[in-house]
Amino acid sequence: MLKLGKEASSAMAAVEAQQQRLTLQKLITIVEAEHSYHQRILQLLDQLEAEMLSKRHGNETLPTPPPPPYNEASGKFMFQAQNASGDGTSYFLGEVMHPYLAESNVELTLSIGDYVVVRQVRSNGWAEGECKGRAGWFPVGYVERRERILASKVAEVF
Repeated sequence: MLKLGKEASSAMAAVEAQQQRLTLQKLITIVEAEHSYHQRILQLLDQLEAEMLSKRHGNETLPTPPPPPYNEASGKFMFQAQNASGDGTSYFLGEVMHPYLAESNVELTLSIGDYVVVRQVRSNGWAEGECKGRAGWFPVGYVERRERILASKVAEVF
């Protein structure tokens, strides 16, 4: 009878551990969805602010084409590279060859020698990526694709 109790306890512990893993996965999915939602809201607010400033100053022409909105989901202009997790996310590493100073909150400031995780590239010459914990748009011509980087540089990318 004692052996049966130990087996039952062991089985219950295994089920509980599995349920905790599933709950954690669901929570992570929810947090990622909320993060994506808030990024989209920030992008919309930045666009609205830029429009308001443009109207206030009477300047309707921009010196460079604006980056595409985050809601453009067409992937037909992306460079394709599969990430290590195999989930189909397209990205590549790029080394910054020319400095770029962001002109709005949705753009990414780049310095020569930085490494950028490029998530997508649009046909208008703008790319969306992440560098040093910040995400935004930048001209794709400012970076060169890299297959490998030094291990000492990996921490700088993320």
